[in-house]
Amino acid sequence: MKKSTILRGMLNEPGVIVVPGAYDALSAKIIEMVGFKAIIHTGYGTAASLLGMPDIGLVSFGEMVSRVASIARAVSVPVIGDADTGYGNPINAYRTVKEYIWAGAAGLFIEDQVWPKRCGHMFGKRVVDREEMMGKVAAASDARKEEDPDFVIGARTDAIAVAGIDEAIERAEEFRKAGADFIFIEAFEDLDQMRRAVNEVKAPLMLNLIEGGRTPLVSVKEAEELGFKIVIFPLTALYSAAKAMLDTLTILKEKGMAQEYLDRLITFPEFAKIVEVSKFREMEERYLPEKMLELMYRGGPRKMV
Repeated sequence: MKKSTILRGMLNEPGVIVVPGAYDALSAKIIEMVGFKAIIHTGYGTAASLLGMPDIGLVSFGEMVSRVASIARAVSVPVIGDADTGYGNPINAYRTVKEYIWAGAAGLFIEDQVWPKRCGHMFGKRVVDREEMMGKVAAASDARKEEDPDFVIGARTDAIAVAGIDEAIERAEEFRKAGADFIFIEAFEDLDQMRRAVNEVKAPLMLNLIEGGRTPLVSVKEAEELGFKIVIFPLTALYSAAKAMLDTLTILKEKGMAQEYLDRLITFPEFAKIVEVSKFREMEERYLPEKMLELMYRGGPRKMV
């Protein structure tokens, strides 16, 4: 079954969908290994891991498509791509959808910010006219129909920060009518706004929970009880990895010996499982000539780890 078909089925089934964010292939593999059934690609995390820069529209369209492809190819679960603003007008959004489908994504979302966009939990955002965004959603829907009718299209609005919750809800309904499969209202400021959105928007809603962001953190159970369909944690993996590296490398700098932080590390064999070393070892046995294997292992045990 296509990953897009799986994702669309998840949208139509009862229950909330919990989706952590991946910023590269390794983080995606770990998310799948833990047992999550879908992954969201994070543009914020892509900017940080690829460029070491903030999410303010610095990652190019090509760079983002490439990152989506590397994530989607690394896992067997559906991946939802962060497509920023669609990278231009509705015609650009049309191409963006096709490229994300060809890259292996099962869905994506496009936002209504003015380019260059910025992280939804930053200040200084601006949004385009409703009509322009509706055109992008319609073009995205047409591209989906031509390439993969099951591909899932999400529409995000950042209007709360610019014009308030009333405008955000009105935009959400317009984007739904234009063809969006789910709606992503970014940066809720309180529970009352969340309740209003769930009650007034007639489409599956995505809730974005960023640790330290502008939206109050609620549990997955609370989000489901409020009525959200998709709950994403886009930066949890990124922030936990950055924290672990910062702490461990600080110990190395101060103590100068690995023994001081070994309990903080994944082990060599454990990491080998994540990157599937045994799979490639089996491929060596299947495909490489015996003479080459003998040279590689020189009479020793034929294993990589």
